[in-house]
Amino acid sequence: MIAVEDIFLAYFDCRRNKRGTASALEFEVNYEENLLRLLDEVNDRTYKPSQSIAFIVTKPRRREIFAANFRDRVLHHLIDLKLRPLIERELVNTTCNNRLGKGTEACVMYVEDFIRECSENYDKDCWVCKMDMQGFFMSINKPLLINMITDFVDANYSGDDREDVKWVLKIILSDRPELNCVLKSPVSEWEPLDKNKSLFHIDGNLGLPIGNLISQLMVNYYLNEFDHYVKEELGFNYYTRYVDDFVLVHRDKDKILHAIPLMREKLKEVGVILHPKKFYLQHYSKGVDIVGSVVKPGRTYTGNRVVRNAFIAVRDVNKMKSTPANAAKLCCVVNSYLGFLKHRAAYNIRRKLAGIIDHKWHEYIYIDDNYFKVWLQKQYRERNIIQDKLIKQRNNGLTKNNQRKRGQNTGTKAVAQSNGLPKG
Repeated sequence: MIAVEDIFLAYFDCRRNKRGTASALEFEVNYEENLLRLLDEVNDRTYKPSQSIAFIVTKPRRREIFAANFRDRVLHHLIDLKLRPLIERELVNTTCNNRLGKGTEACVMYVEDFIRECSENYDKDCWVCKMDMQGFFMSINKPLLINMITDFVDANYSGDDREDVKWVLKIILSDRPELNCVLKSPVSEWEPLDKNKSLFHIDGNLGLPIGNLISQLMVNYYLNEFDHYVKEELGFNYYTRYVDDFVLVHRDKDKILHAIPLMREKLKEVGVILHPKKFYLQHYSKGVDIVGSVVKPGRTYTGNRVVRNAFIAVRDVNKMKSTPANAAKLCCVVNSYLGFLKHRAAYNIRRKLAGIIDHKWHEYIYIDDNYFKVWLQKQYRERNIIQDKLIKQRNNGLTKNNQRKRGQNTGTKAVAQSNGLPKG
């Protein structure tokens, strides 16, 4: 059985940096009772995932996102806490997606270092190859993944709750959130999206929802054998991957060309296809665009597409009516780009981006001096608004209970006096 302390640890891990969301606050009001109920559902084998929220994001490219309910995310973190240390030991060092101390910045850094080392500090020729996997998340075979991860748990996890962990994994990974969700984007937003990039249009045995922690953890393991194959059997020491994008650097261009069909066949074993059009092979001096940054000899800068999208996004938000809710959206949009730009030498870009924010928003926001972040004024933050609302609801409930108790006590005293008993 899953232990009580484990579910509480998962909850505290889950709510970190997420306490301002509506579902997190609603859960937090009676979190002890909610956690114990969730624990009973897992240990009784009656747990079922709750309703998800589905929406479309358009930047940097159009994607379908499913956000799990907070109570489900607690279980995602439970699995993550138990299995991540074991999975981390299996991964190649240069896999960057959803790993502590890594991410897009680490991926860019690896490419910079690979080019510098392979070219012997830009003195020798070498080639950079970048490839992409087509409709990656939607092509993941769920029954195959479940078999892979349960075998891994059997072989590597020694906890007393091993069978419970496997059961939770099976329930989460086999879930079809598209059958039980609330659409937060208009249906028209799905129309431009390719059918092979939406859970609504693919086989129910395929695809993981983008946006869930458990999905990110599982895809790393799903492609782990491929990563080892490229580095160890094909001999590409200069190799890094971020989700479905990967980069090879090598002195021999022909070796890269020879390896491509081999990599394609290896990926077919897990149902993944290399994108036929997204293929890049150039001399390192031409530079390579990877996860929004362009790496060239001796310098790295933010890709033009990211900068262009940032300015378009802010101008689009400027067209909205100035309300606290829309100001919160503005902060999310601007901060998503500022957070990326702060890793590059892009002070002027950050300053110009902050400069085009319409003055009508300044009633609700403020910007830090280095243009690293836009902040929503405290009184307009969703967390504070929802928290005040929940506190009022709880206080009203307590007031009603106290009034009811006073009424009961008054009735009891009246009966006591009518029977000649002391008032106390």
